[in-house]
Amino acid sequence: MMIRVVYGSGETGLVKACDLDRLIREEQILAFCRSDGWARIGLDPIRVTQYPFAGSGDRWSDVLSS
Repeated sequence: MMIRVVYGSGETGLVKACDLDRLIREEQILAFCRSDGWARIGLDPIRVTQYPFAGSGDRWSDVLSS
């Protein structure tokens, strides 16, 4: 899936959905278009990428044994 974005230079373009989180993290885009309209980075709420669990062992067993 391709997503419309606005780059820091003001130019617009299309990027692959899988690249969106990286572009946000690297502050290369100012906004992106989603189904309900434009999301402006730093102004509108956006989801935070979930990174893999970095703890030791199984996440559930760590929680249950606490």
